[in-house]
Amino acid sequence: MQTVAPTITPTTTPAASPTAKPTRTPTPTPIPTTTPEPTPQYTFVGKVICTADEFVNIRSQPDTGSDILGQLPANETADVLEYQNSWVHIVYDGTEGYVHSSYAYKSTSPTVPVPMGEWAEILVNPTNLLPDDFTVELADFEGGQVDARILEISTAMFADAKADGVDFLLVDAYRSYETQAGYYEDMVQRYLNKGYSRADAEVKAATITARPNTSEHQTGLALDIVTPSYQKRNSGFAKTEAFAWLSANAHNYGFTMRYIKGKEDLTKVIYESWHWRFVGAEAATAMKKSGECYEEYTGILD
Repeated sequence: MQTVAPTITPTTTPAASPTAKPTRTPTPTPIPTTTPEPTPQYTFVGKVICTADEFVNIRSQPDTGSDILGQLPANETADVLEYQNSWVHIVYDGTEGYVHSSYAYKSTSPTVPVPMGEWAEILVNPTNLLPDDFTVELADFEGGQVDARILEISTAMFADAKADGVDFLLVDAYRSYETQAGYYEDMVQRYLNKGYSRADAEVKAATITARPNTSEHQTGLALDIVTPSYQKRNSGFAKTEAFAWLSANAHNYGFTMRYIKGKEDLTKVIYESWHWRFVGAEAATAMKKSGECYEEYTGILD
């Protein structure tokens, strides 16, 4: 018996419709990627503080004719990249450029703690007198005496200035009641010799040498500072390198220039660029930024 082979029916792939559109795999649209600008990496060698009255221009090059990129405001601090003769290469608030060193003084801070306490906040002036029984523990300092609590920070300030190439000379610090009374009477006599009445002589004298119990020197917190090359206590001291260092850095050590130019009506004392008073770093820094005198800062205006 023969086995009959099955018939195989061929299969065909149907032809594509002439109207059908070919299927295509969509090509993805490339998304451009951007590489962020690298953040500049700086190596700073210190800080400077602006000592200009309002601001100093930040320039693109160490040249007064170069483009102005921004401004470093008065009393603000900038990081230093390098010093170039009379120019300082700085970075301030994201702006890199150059400022003239005449208005950007090296900022120095103490490596010892700045003392603080209510004792440092005492206000002494013609209407806020020291009590008759006021006493203070004293320590010897630079040929004079200071409140023992500010000995370390005062020593640090003098030493740090010297390390920056600036020499200080202390000409007065603590005075006893008797010493202050003697100084005041001597000043009164000068005006009497000029023909002033006793009443007028006392008023004039008090603007230069305080009456006893109204002088900050009796607290042991006030220093009269000059420099060996300029030892006069007059307006000329403000033109010295010693004054420039104090103006830029004393607040870091808790000292403020107590008798500011233009504030005589409030302090009742003439402008004294050599008279520096310890009030603590917080108060001194606040007054450095605001330009206030101590009466304004304390809010005790008489």
